[in-house]
Formats: sequence, C-alpha cells, structure tokens
Amino acid sequence: MEHVQVLIAGAGIAGISAAIWCRRLGLQAILIEQEPHIGGQLKTIKNTIWDFPPHLYANGLELLDELNQHQVLGELDIRLSERLISIDPVSHLVQTDKTLYQADYLIAATGVRANTLTVLEGASFVLAPWFSTTSQGELLAGRRVLVVGGGDRAVESAYNISPYAEHIWLAVRGDKLRARPEWVERLDTVPNVTVLYETEVTGYIEEDQLRTAVQLLESASEQCAGETALSDDQAAPSNDHAALSANAPSSHSGVSSLLPDPQATQTGVFLEIKGQQMPLFLPVDRVMPRIGIRGNSDVMEQLKQYGEGFIQSDEYQATSCGWIYAIGDLTNGSVYASLSLASGQAMKAVKHISLQLNK
Repeated sequence: MEHVQVLIAGAGIAGISAAIWCRRLGLQAILIEQEPHIGGQLKTIKNTIWDFPPHLYANGLELLDELNQHQVLGELDIRLSERLISIDPVSHLVQTDKTLYQADYLIAATGVRANTLTVLEGASFVLAPWFSTTSQGELLAGRRVLVVGGGDRAVESAYNISPYAEHIWLAVRGDKLRARPEWVERLDTVPNVTVLYETEVTGYIEEDQLRTAVQLLESASEQCAGETALSDDQAAPSNDHAALSANAPSSHSGVSSLLPDPQATQTGVFLEIKGQQMPLFLPVDRVMPRIGIRGNSDVMEQLKQYGEGFIQSDEYQATSCGWIYAIGDLTNGSVYASLSLASGQAMKAVKHISLQLNK
C-alpha cells in the first residue's frame, strides 16, 4: 500500500492541470491514467481550438504536442496504463490494477465517453464516436448516411456532412429535435436530409447476413399478414428536413417496409417507427450515432450523480464524499464541457484541498 496526499485519476487537461497545481502548492500528488498516454480526449478533437487562450490550435493533437513540452510535466509523478478499480469512501483506500493507495484526497478527472447503440454492436459500418464531420466529412462523399440523435451534435453532424453525402437520414427518438434553434434553422436549408421522428434503430444487416435475416423477417411478416404495410402509393414525397415522422412515412426517403433483397448487396438498418407494425429497412453505407455522452463514473456509484453518470460537486468541486473531488467533463456534463472550465476547476479543487490540509 502506498500513501499519497492527492491521488488524481485521469490525465486529460483537468487531471494534468490539477497535478501542476499540486506541484505549485507543494502537495504530494500521483496522477494515474488508464491509457498509455496523457491527453484524454484531446486526440479526438479534430476541429480548431480557438477558445483556449493564448494560442490557436489546429486540433487536439497540436495542443497535446505543446502540452507534452511543458517543462513541469517531467517533474510530475505520472503513472500510465493504470486503471482505477475501486474506491472505499470510508477507509480512503483506492485500488487500481497495479497498486493499493491510501489517499488523503482523490480528484476524479476521468472524463466522459460517448453513448453507444448496443443493437449495432459488431456492425462494421458504424462510425467511431471521434469521427469528425468537420475534418473528415469528405470521406462520406456519395454515401448514404444515418445519423442517430436529435441534439446539437447530431444536427450539426448531419449539416456538416450534407455537402458530401448522397443522402442523410436523422433518426430522432422523440417527436421533435432537441438541438438549438440556430442548428435547426441551418438544417432547414439542406435538401438532402430527412428527419425520421419517433424512430429507433432495432437492428442491422450486413451483406453476409442477408439471407438469414430475410428468412426471419418473412416469418414475422406472415404473422402480420393482416396488417397494413407501407407501400409506394402511400408515400408522401418530401425533401425538407422534417419530411418523415410516425404519421408521414415516405418511400422517397429510401425507407421501405419491403424486406431487403437477399440477392442484392444491401447493408443497412432496421427502424421501428411509432405507428408502424413492422420494422422498416433502410439501406445505408454508414451509421453515425450521436446520442450524447455519459460520465466515466462506473467505480463511483457511492457518489451522488445526475444525468448519465455525471458526478455532483459543490462550488469547490467537492463531491458528496468530502475527500473526493470531481473536475472536468465528469462533473460538467455535455452542456458545460470546456477545456478552459476543466483547467479552472482543477485549480479550485487543489487550492481547496491545500487549505484543508493547512488548517
């Protein structure tokens, strides 16, 4: 067992800033990171970072390169490839996959991760959460793309790839978009985007799975023989972003109640739209889930949380367990995610810890 005044979990901007402030205030600190490198999500930022003064950075990697050159970094006790396993809120014991720590204070800066669609697990045509629609949109040229989600990131992603993609479908679970009005207004100007309201993805098909899937669907179809099926003469053609909803299906959108053709090279997803008796098949080349983020708080169930795994903290970043602090996106959530805010919270948390230790 190793004693430490301040154990910091997570080596993104928040965690590194906390370690630097511990160094400045004379606190003994250990910074652990489960990945083999520092930087957290910086590697996934593909757009220009212009709101983290004093410099402009072309992307997260450029900021990370500069961060690696920080002269104090070499003086910090940073332990890479070390994963947090458990926290005992009573004994102050923190277990990792390498060491058992007795920590006076713990600063959790473990960040967030993208929510995923479990029904698409294993699908090769699903884009990674860090796919950048601003810098990598050209990779979708001529493709048929399904974007899943109704918030800012989903709508922004659909808009960003619209100059490249052949057609884009936006599958929204609710009956309206949750994105900010300015993004919805931009989407209004795009002719090759169709929104599918009250829609959920229920499965997928890739080329080598078609025959088996069609047999299963034909069996299910026979059970619903008396139900009304979606057909071309029911379709309501449209080209605006609000074209398709539970009450306004459109064959012009490319969605069909017909089974995928086992002789064709169709890859796509099955959609469940409110009011439709059978799953609908949508042939697509790529799927882009944009369904929000959740806090990396799996081993912090004893702490008060809100939303999807985000840790509640007070004005000093202290959590419901007095010796544990939370900083960065782990406590800020998606609305207030910011490099600048994470860095400032690190200073506040460490300063508050320093004051407690000096009482």
